[in-house]
Amino acid sequence: SKSDMASKFISEVKRTHNNGELKAADVGKEVVLFGWVQYRRDHGGAVFIDLRDRFGLTQVVFEPDFKEAHEIASSLRSEWCIGIRGKVASRGKNVNPDMATGEIEVRGHEVQVFNKSETPPFLIEDKVDTAEEKRLAYRFLDLRRAPLQHTLITRSKMNAHTRSYFVDHGFLELETPFMGKYTPGGARNFLVPSRLNPGKFYALAESPQLFKQLYMVSGFDRYFQIVKCFRDEDLRVDRQ
Repeated sequence: SKSDMASKFISEVKRTHNNGELKAADVGKEVVLFGWVQYRRDHGGAVFIDLRDRFGLTQVVFEPDFKEAHEIASSLRSEWCIGIRGKVASRGKNVNPDMATGEIEVRGHEVQVFNKSETPPFLIEDKVDTAEEKRLAYRFLDLRRAPLQHTLITRSKMNAHTRSYFVDHGFLELETPFMGKYTPGGARNFLVPSRLNPGKFYALAESPQLFKQLYMVSGFDRYFQIVKCFRDEDLRVDRQ
């Protein structure tokens, strides 16, 4: 079945590169790429697709010489999730300076469709004019767009550098409880009902302050934590 073929492709054919790293030095290599179809163009023979993952785009061309792959490629549509196997070739004078992989293209000779996609409610492109409500309703699609992925990747890198800096200076990363006793004063708490104690509630921690002070008097003089604080207030970018 097609499902078995897809499973076999994933289990037996390992991805060799991501879609943002192939360069002119890779010409001649046989590669395996996974990703989503960003664009498909049929030039009356050869079928071109831009294959996307969080690392970038790679142009893949399917020519009639590989009949089965060419037929499948002709049916591909936007946001289909696929795997391809092919050989890296130079674009010669047709270099695309706007793509990190613009020096090359992959001549595909095998393609496997993992999942088809319905027509997305908005284009998965860097710039869209779709209303925010629509994008939030389809958050999993909106997060496929490069600008949003860049924001999350940047935050991840910042957290990693922060952790590295503090660890190098003798700090310990310690956790503090998310739920505790309601503490009047300060920010308003979110309350969570206790299943085992009807009528009683936990409070989501609006600050790790009391818990970190307990660590310090216990002898952990250098502590750090990248922690979420829960405050029942109007949403503000610098408070949530």
